[in-house]
Amino acid sequence: MGIFVMIRGFSMGLVLLCVSSFWVLPTEGAGRESFSRNYSSSSSSRPSSVNVGALFTYDSFIGRAAKPAFMLAIDDVNADQSILRGTKLTVVFHDSNCSGFVGTIGALQVMENKVVAAIGPQSSGIGHIISHVANELHVPLLSFSATDPTLSSLQYPYFLRTTQNDYFQMNAIADFVSYCRWREVVAIFVDDEYGRNGISVLGDALAKKRAKISYKAAFTPGADNSSIKDLLVSANLLESRIFVVHVNPDSGLNVFSVAKSLGMMSSGYVWIATDWLLTALDSVEPVDPKTMDLLQGVVAF
Repeated sequence: MGIFVMIRGFSMGLVLLCVSSFWVLPTEGAGRESFSRNYSSSSSSRPSSVNVGALFTYDSFIGRAAKPAFMLAIDDVNADQSILRGTKLTVVFHDSNCSGFVGTIGALQVMENKVVAAIGPQSSGIGHIISHVANELHVPLLSFSATDPTLSSLQYPYFLRTTQNDYFQMNAIADFVSYCRWREVVAIFVDDEYGRNGISVLGDALAKKRAKISYKAAFTPGADNSSIKDLLVSANLLESRIFVVHVNPDSGLNVFSVAKSLGMMSSGYVWIATDWLLTALDSVEPVDPKTMDLLQGVVAF
């Protein structure tokens, strides 16, 4: 098969993203209402410190890269007196542990620390739940990785996304499929808000190109290799050999590993991965040569 292909502009590093987010939060803007609530408006002096929450899963591809970036960003901002002009930035961390319940409880605990805003969550599913809390408490959420298109600022006015939602990459995939003159694809995705809503957008985009998703193969978050194998065996019985994989970075590579063991990474198959794959590769340095060998022929957006 061919080489591993990446179709995406390389984004700004996570550290710079966090720094620019911190720069906005304490000033006039999204956090203004929360800021005035937490610090008395009757005082003309600047606060000695401001709190910003951070909600993400520590033990994940994104989390393992995000936490050190947060720490470096804090040091950079606090070291430059021209940014906050004497006010110290403090970040209140909480591990959401890939759980909507734990994430919601954590969000409430973070809000108790009088945060002017919160960075996160990284998961679209948790984002849906926590956004309701943010709306009620009027605390802005700035998510750098929740890409579910249904997380709209119209429904959640305090949810701010610092990355593109899945609408754009799904339309790009549909254009690619149309260019190659394929008419049917098989969607392999994680069965949560992120997976279902992303694949729904892909289906609409393909319909505009007179193509369609012939089969939707969904597996539960955290599924083991045995479950993934059963899913791929069923998908392999279908006529279409064009697979679009829209999963979480932590489980995505397992899909390709199982597919290779089934002989589904050979000539005659086409594998397309959404941006989770580049997220996983960006979070690991150096990349294991065995992983790159596994991904030979995969087209990643």
